[in-house]
This record gives sequence, C-alpha cells and structure tokens, in this order.
Amino acid sequence: MKYYSIHIEKTTEFYTYSSDIDDLDIGDRVLVSFRRKDRVGLVVKEEQDKEYSFKVLKIKEKLNNEISFSRKFIELLLWIKEYYLCSFEQVFTTAVPSGIKIKYEDIYRIEKINSLFATNEILEYFLSKLKVRKKTLTDRFGKESIKDFINLEFLKKEEDWYFLNEDKKEIPNFLNEYFNSRKEVSKGTLEKKFNKKDIDKMVKNNELIYERRMKDFNEENLIKEISDSLNEEDTKLNDEQERIRCEISKSNKKHFLIRGVTGSGKTEIYIHLIKEALKEGKGSIFLVPEISLTPQMVLRFRREFGEGVAILHSRLSQSERATEWYSIYNGNKKVVLGVRSAIFAPVQNLEYIIIDEEHENSYKQDSNPRYHAKFVAIRRAEMEKAKVVLGSATPSIESYYYGKKGIFQLFEIESRYKNAKLPEIEIVDMKQEQDQFFSEALSFEIRNALLRKEQTILLLNRKGYSTLIQCESCGHMEECEHCSIKLNYYASNNTLKCNYCGIQKRFTGHCSKCGSDKLSFSGRGVERVEEELRKKFPVNIIRVDGEAAKEKNFYENMYHDFLNGKYDIMIGTQMISKGLHFPNVTVVGVINSDTIMSLPDFRAGERTYQMITQVAGRAGRGEKPGKVILQTYQPENYVIEKIQENSYINFYEKEIEKREILSYPPFSKIINIGISSEKEAGLEEYGKKLLESIKSEEVEMYGPMKSLVYKVKGRYRCNIFIKGDRTSINNYKKNLEENIKKIESKEYRVVVDVDPTNLI
Repeated sequence: MKYYSIHIEKTTEFYTYSSDIDDLDIGDRVLVSFRRKDRVGLVVKEEQDKEYSFKVLKIKEKLNNEISFSRKFIELLLWIKEYYLCSFEQVFTTAVPSGIKIKYEDIYRIEKINSLFATNEILEYFLSKLKVRKKTLTDRFGKESIKDFINLEFLKKEEDWYFLNEDKKEIPNFLNEYFNSRKEVSKGTLEKKFNKKDIDKMVKNNELIYERRMKDFNEENLIKEISDSLNEEDTKLNDEQERIRCEISKSNKKHFLIRGVTGSGKTEIYIHLIKEALKEGKGSIFLVPEISLTPQMVLRFRREFGEGVAILHSRLSQSERATEWYSIYNGNKKVVLGVRSAIFAPVQNLEYIIIDEEHENSYKQDSNPRYHAKFVAIRRAEMEKAKVVLGSATPSIESYYYGKKGIFQLFEIESRYKNAKLPEIEIVDMKQEQDQFFSEALSFEIRNALLRKEQTILLLNRKGYSTLIQCESCGHMEECEHCSIKLNYYASNNTLKCNYCGIQKRFTGHCSKCGSDKLSFSGRGVERVEEELRKKFPVNIIRVDGEAAKEKNFYENMYHDFLNGKYDIMIGTQMISKGLHFPNVTVVGVINSDTIMSLPDFRAGERTYQMITQVAGRAGRGEKPGKVILQTYQPENYVIEKIQENSYINFYEKEIEKREILSYPPFSKIINIGISSEKEAGLEEYGKKLLESIKSEEVEMYGPMKSLVYKVKGRYRCNIFIKGDRTSINNYKKNLEENIKKIESKEYRVVVDVDPTNLI
C-alpha cells in the first residue's frame, strides 16, 4: 500500500489517500471520495509516512480518460508554490488553461493482416473489419470512383461488402490508407467479444498492439512533417552571430545572456538555435514580454516554421488556447511563441527556453501566484536539462551582474546587424523651451522626416488626456472614490477613469462639487499630446495605448499598417518602446523622460534607462540613419547622461555601485508584504502585530509603512519590507506562512511578494 498527496480542485491543501494501483504515478488523475462526494484529484507526490492519526481513504480508481501531467511538470509547480509562498491551486490554474479536458481512446490494432495467417478467431475478427459496406464506401469516394476501382480490379465485391484485392500490388495510396485505418478495434469492444487472457497473449507475442491515444483531436490542425514545414532559406548569420550560436549550441553550460545593442540581430541567433533543435526533434519556448510584440514575431515565426509553431497569449479565446495547448501536449507542435504564461507550455523534449527583452517587468505576475517567468524558466530548464537564453539590449542589473560573475555565460554585441549605425541622441532641456509639448529640435526633426517621407515614433509614458482636473472656482480636484489618487481624463471616450481600480464615469464638463465649467487640465497624457501633434502636423497619426488597444486585432492591424506606410507618426505609451522593427522610422522623440525617474523605487533609474534606450533603438534600423530627441527637465541626471553616451556598461557600473552600498539586489533578496483592509482604523496596529509575529534577527525588516498609493479599490494599504542575503531569506521563508497564519484575521488581507519588481 502506498500513500499519496492529492490536490482537489478549488481547495488550498493537499489530502492523503492510499492506493495499491501498480501503475499510478505523479501527475495522474484519480477518483476519490471527498466530503462524501466523488471528486477528481491530481496526484502531486508520494508520501513517506506510513502511519496516520486519521482514517486514510483509498483512491477509488485511476482515471485513464483524463489528462495526465509529467512528474517534472508537477515538481515545477510544487517548486513555484514553495518559492513564491502561494497555494498549489493558484499555481495550477495559472499553468493549465481552464477547460482543458482531453479524452483518450484505447484501441487494439495489428500492423499487417494476411488471410493465410488468420489462424485464430481474434485475427479473423480483425480481417472481417476490413470489409466496408457498399453505402459507406460510396459515400466516401462516390459511385463513379467505385466503378473505376472495381474495373481496375482494386476492389472485390461480395453482396453488400467491398474488399481490397490483395493480389493487386499498386492499390492507390488513399484507398489503401482508408482500408488500413480500419484495422483497429476499441479496447472495450474486443475485450467484450474475446477472452482477455487470449488478447494479452497476442499482445505479448506482438501479434496485437495495444495503443492509447487522444480522441476527437481536430486532424486539420495536424502539421506536416518538420522537414516540410521548415523554411530552409536561413538568413545568413555574420561571423559574430555564428560564433555565439555555435558556443551556445555546443556549450555544457545551461544559462546564457546575450547583451546586444538594439538592432544587432539577436533574433536571428534565436531562430537558428530553435531550427537546429527542431531538426533533432527537440522543442523550444520563445517568450516575448508584451502582446504588442506578438504580431511581428508571429509573422517571423510563421515564415520560419510554417504551421509548426504554437502561439499562446491572453487574447486567445478558450477554444483557441485549448487547440494550441493540445497540439503542444501531443507533440505535434514543438515550437511555442508566447507571453509570460507560455513558460508552462507542455513542450516535449525541451531544448531551449529563450526570453527576449529579459529585463521587462511584465515577466513578473502582479497577482497570485506572483511568479517571475525568468526564474521559472531557469528552474524548469534545470529539471528538464534544457538551456535558457536571455537576451536584451538593456539587461536587468541582476542578470548582467550574473553574466559578469560567470553564473550566466555572457555574450556582448556592440554593433548593429549589417553595420547599421546607432542613432544620434540629442538631449533637450525643456526648461529652456517655450512649447511644453514639442521642443524646436523635435519639431524640426519631425518636419524633415515628413519631407523625406520617413516615419516618426513619439513616446510619452502617461495614459489619457490629463492626469489632473481642478475646478478654478472652488479648487475641487476630481478623485477616485475607491482609491487615493486623482482621476485621469480620457478624451477619446469622454470619461474620467481611475488607473488603479478601473472605475470610470462620464465627463460632464462641470465640477462635480460646485457645478462650475471653469476647469483646468494639467498633467499631460498621450491623448493631449496627440491632440497638439495633429494641430502642428496634419498628417496620418496613430495612437498606441491601452485604450486604443481594446479593439479586436488592434496590434496586428497597427503593426501591418505602420509597416506599410499608412501612418506617418506613431505616438504611444511604453508598449511601443521595445522590439518593434520599422525600417522607415528615422526619428524618435521622448516627450518627457522624467515620468519614471522620480518614483521612490531603487529600480527607477534602471527602468528609465531601459525604456528610453529601447525606444531610441527603434530609429535608424534600416539603411537610413536615425535621430533621437530626448526631452527632459533633468539633463544633468546621470541616467540621462549615460543614455546619451549610449553606454550600458557605464550605466551598469554606476548603478551596481549604488546597489552594493545599499545592499539591494543582486547583493540581497527582498520580500514585500502587503497588508490591506477596508477599514483604515486598526490597519497600522495590525501591521505592527504582524511585524512582531514574523520578526527575525537574520533579516532586515522595515515598516509597516503606508503604501505610496494608500487606498486602492476601497482598501487601505501598508507594507513591510524585508531584505537579506539569499541564504537568510530562504531560511526565513520556511516559517513565514505559518507565522502569518498565527494572527490571521478576516478584516485584513496579507499578500506576500517574493522578489518584487514593483514596490509602489
């Protein structure tokens, strides 16, 4: 008798059951009695204990018609549960798309049948299955075709049945395949007709083959052979790219970081690695940070791999996601392109996990389970003996540090592909400008680009039209009733909206307190800048932000329309700052580079450097030179200086020095504990009690302190910040959940965020 931990859907604990089923394994589905009802459970681990103080129920049966998961997949989910301090239910529902329920069919089949050797009744039964009724075959191939088959002696007729003529050697393939496909019988049917011992004996003698396969899979989605779907016309790598590809391919190391300037051809290296693996029957996962990058990458991957690539992102419907998931699970598709959650794709024989723009915060999930796809990728690769390749023009400080220390094998590319020149960056001090939107330098460059029939990209990382509306009569400012922030005004749909809780209401044009129509709008958003831009340049302009992107197929249409020259200028928020490749863009303008830099977060400088460097990299990617105008009120800030120098290494050295002095990552690990309540009274006191409950001498602890945005979605918030070296943090985490539970209260919600990327 063995004992197993079983996960049951919509529960947060594991439950112990016993079983003497021989072939039961981790990842199998089972039927168990749970609270006097039959429920489906998932086997997550085998327990070592053999004696229990409670009655252990027995597993009723193993469910063969339910999807099973590999042992390594379950081990990965358990690691995420332990590392990020969340429930298995939260991890599982994130990793496996809802509605996935694969049915299987069990069949017996034989490879060849020859009537001379049909010496027993089971084989004779299979031989009889090769008969096809006249109506069935006529419906399948048509009356005229059947007549031709008989005249050519491919078919023999006997009453209402047709047989293949075994004396005929050149039977058409499609006809032969149709009859051959009938050489199988369902397990249930055969075992009802004949003795199970006789069947088992034939299976043992290889006269019969027992097979379990997926049922009702849409065969139209099956791909061609890999050799047919691959594009053999490889883009030729230059010497530097080929050296990197070769080293990654042959290296015994498992973790790699490519720091290549924007436009240096990192994607070409990735494609060649994936192709090389695919030709050996191995799979790859390629992650991109934003759905906005997907159309461009889909186009490229479709061109390279045909229909052999599975696409996974949040805009897919449930049925589309299920279809892609099935095709990966059964091995029909070995290449996966997707956003964060694609890291869980059930790719068989995994060789590479490639993370493009690895520095992006969107790889970290901001709700439970608060996992980071990069760290999950590293763990999964270790379990499956695969390789992880990280790439970015502006790697995270932590990743580059690991590269410099040799934990990751580091490759650096300092020049663009085909020797294209990096754009010239000009800093404009907006304190000296009269126009608060467009400096003279930016206006000049946009105008010249239009005259040359070239395109421009403008970045302002601020949504809406205005971030602040104030009544000039009574001084009232429009605020969110659920959050402690001001409402943003969105002119595109004439609404006031909270960017935290999402609540919105119609904008009347009057003060909600005194009714006055004398309102002032401050805090420029991307819609306001678009309005001013249209006044200045009456050309074709497209805005790319969260509001515009709500339209179906927006990203695909935007990408193709801009690429094909339908628009002259693209203006948008940070979603346009990375990855997009438009050869005709020669001018990039950053309207206000100070929006992130002033935030009270130790990563603020890093994020500013990354975002601006990335958007600057959209300029001059073709044969034409590029120009970047960076508008700022802080030209003397070291981040701005390093951006202009176009030197990531100089920026890194300045940043890593600060991190080491303050003992921030990568010199430490951090945990952020968020506490929230619908009642403000008592929150601070509960925070102090929690701090006492979780206090430890081996880590540094700060708080409780009010969150920067104190109230969100009707809940008041404070934080406890924890910092320590890797060993002390890992030890500290072992008892953290248990210590939090000691003072659990329904009035207060406690959220633990391990390795947070957002401290606001």
